[in-house]
Amino acid sequence: MSQIIPQDPGTLDYSPVKAKSRYREDLCNNRVSGDVSGETLADDLLGHLGYDPQLKRNRSTAHVAFMAFVLAANPYGLATTLNYPLVGGGPVNIIWGWLLVALIVICVAASLGEITSVYPTAGGVYYQAAMLTPPKYRALASWICGWLFVVGNMSITLSVNFGTAQFFGACINVFESESGKGVFPGETYQVFLIFVAITLLCNAVSSFGNRWLPWIDTAAIFWTFAGVFAITIAVLAVAKNGRHSAAYVFTHFETQSGWPHACWLCYIVNRHDYIYV
Repeated sequence: MSQIIPQDPGTLDYSPVKAKSRYREDLCNNRVSGDVSGETLADDLLGHLGYDPQLKRNRSTAHVAFMAFVLAANPYGLATTLNYPLVGGGPVNIIWGWLLVALIVICVAASLGEITSVYPTAGGVYYQAAMLTPPKYRALASWICGWLFVVGNMSITLSVNFGTAQFFGACINVFESESGKGVFPGETYQVFLIFVAITLLCNAVSSFGNRWLPWIDTAAIFWTFAGVFAITIAVLAVAKNGRHSAAYVFTHFETQSGWPHACWLCYIVNRHDYIYV
């Protein structure tokens, strides 16, 4: 959270350009710290917006960068939704679709990074939406953006927990009671109960173990990298039927979605696999 510092309203200008130029001027005149650390720069710039920093920053730049990789969770995201692009186009859909979505995400990240560098508040996107909207519509824009952000976070968290519950059942069924039959029946209510247990565990960690989150994040970094290497090695090791040519991998399009002539439509609607990642 950020506490508002009482100031003369006439001295505050929330223009991104003027906020940056005012910061640079004060930095050159030694009115703010010249420390290049992200914490000092963010706190100084936050002060120009009329806010006193309240949250403690306990993660380094490298830590945050690795956290982005962990939050993307490539092994999980690909495994849960890989069937969609496979059915909707095959290898060409996966290869070029990934590059297309990566380009889109880079554009989004660059634009949000620029905005956040000007408005580094704990409110994030809903505060930034208010600052970049004409005064007449600020409240509405902030309300819409804030609630979309909340609902989006709730939805993605629940979907990840449900996917994890399904993975948990699949891992148990690696052990078979007889040939071709796993030991875990995986009834609907059983998967749901596992999902509820995972959700409660995650909420408990976030609510009562906040001081341990940096350590958990660090462990997740190594665990995610280990998962990437394990999947890569396993896929290469079990490819017993040979490998396709490069031409097949990069150019072969095959849809099994039931729309054999709607190639580009299949290509478009199956982008959510990579967006989910």
